[in-house]
Amino acid sequence: MGTLFIIAILALVVFTSGCTQQNNQTAQNNTTEQQNTTQTKAVDLVAVQKGPETAKKGMNVTIQYEITNKGNETLYNVQVNSQQFSQAAGNINPGETKRYTSSLYIPTDAEVQEDYGVNATVPNPFPIGGFNVQFNDARGTKHTVTSNPIEIKLA
Repeated sequence: MGTLFIIAILALVVFTSGCTQQNNQTAQNNTTEQQNTTQTKAVDLVAVQKGPETAKKGMNVTIQYEITNKGNETLYNVQVNSQQFSQAAGNINPGETKRYTSSLYIPTDAEVQEDYGVNATVPNPFPIGGFNVQFNDARGTKHTVTSNPIEIKLA
């Protein structure tokens, strides 16, 4: 009978704890929602890079560059730069998006070995670092934003 009493007490503690945690979780969710509400920043440029999920060695792939002004100020003298691409984007108004593409060649192992020796290989996945965007705000302050890097799986 003592064991049954202990099990009943433990069940009550677990039940009460679960109810308390559930109530706390609800309160935390409301707090999180309030924290996610933000005001638009004056200067807020987003840079995103995209490419194919897979490719083969020895082929060209298309890399996409996208820059969006999510702020409430015009951005001036915008310049997009990566290892294989450079573009003067001019000015970007609030809410405006500009898109560019570039072709990138993925070398074969034989081509890499010509430059780096017989043990060199093309990495898989094939990494492509992020691109940089440089611009000035309305006060003339220079800013730099870097996009996401990507990796292309080689088949």
